[in-house]
Amino acid sequence: MVQEIIRIEGLECNHCVVRVGRAIASVQGVMEVDVNLEKREAVVNFEETRTNMGKIRTAIREAGYEPL
Repeated sequence: MVQEIIRIEGLECNHCVVRVGRAIASVQGVMEVDVNLEKREAVVNFEETRTNMGKIRTAIREAGYEPL
């Protein structure tokens, strides 16, 4: 399992946190996600044999936010 920290532009409220968390969690292979509003980042644990950062970043963009 791999852990990555992704800075996310546009996180402004708890609704944003929920939306981004659900988007990331929906990516097959993501095992755990913790989105932090204060830090404006997500800590993602995923199986690198089942997904990759490109897919996770795409899910964030599709939710309306920009991964940095």
